Amino acid sequence: MSEIRTLLDVKKSGLLGTSNFDNIINSSMQVLSDNPELVFQRNMDIGDTPISPMTLEDDYTPMLFLPEVTDAYKKLVAMINVPATAKEYSFILLGKSGILQGEKCYLIDQMIDCNAKDSDLSNRVTRMDDQKLNQTISFALQHGYDFISIGHTHPAIPEKEKLITIANFLSAEMKEKEYIREPGLNLSLQDFISYESLYQYFEKNPNIKTAQTVIMFNGEMAMISKVGSTLSRSIILMDRETGEEIYVSSKEEFVKKKAENL
Repeated sequence: MSEIRTLLDVKKSGLLGTSNFDNIINSSMQVLSDNPELVFQRNMDIGDTPISPMTLEDDYTPMLFLPEVTDAYKKLVAMINVPATAKEYSFILLGKSGILQGEKCYLIDQMIDCNAKDSDLSNRVTRMDDQKLNQTISFALQHGYDFISIGHTHPAIPEKEKLITIANFLSAEMKEKEYIREPGLNLSLQDFISYESLYQYFEKNPNIKTAQTVIMFNGEMAMISKVGSTLSRSIILMDRETGEEIYVSSKEEFVKKKAENL
């Protein structure tokens, strides 16, 4: 994919499909223009634009996790809430389609570590090991998996670092309109850019569903996928054995919390 520097670049790339994030992208670009220190000190660019998972269309296809995958998810949530281990960890989820009560679902039975070396891990940048990624995709294809998701964590970051994020500089009105929460609880435009490569690799193979999964420090799992020009977010995520639901945010909850904080 060619370099993305402007809103026009985003539109030409087609990575957001029919989703319209023009307002938040333009606001983020204005923040960067008004605060050049973010660009020079933090090496930030348009890819750091915060995007709320709540603004995507809902996908009601059930995503069922084997207990060992649920356990791995819970361990990651615990790790990214402890300062010493609050990093962006990379992984891949693999699953196979099936039928649940007459409807299609996916059973996710693998969460595979795809971290780069521990010394390269950061709390603001995702570093996936390309060799592990390629090996895992080859494994998936050889063993009949038809769901493949790249993924990473969004850890809790220190208060000082929150002050130098784009989300911190957005107006209260923009945050409310676009459902933007504190840093670490949003997707970023870079998450969509990273996912686009996987999506394009399998675009001509409609039998394989791809996704980008982000596990946030509040326990939310934001699983986004693209079919044609439509981006959506899976909202039915649960442990297959216990029926325990994995947290997915909602606009209603966002509005309620806003009202409670007034």
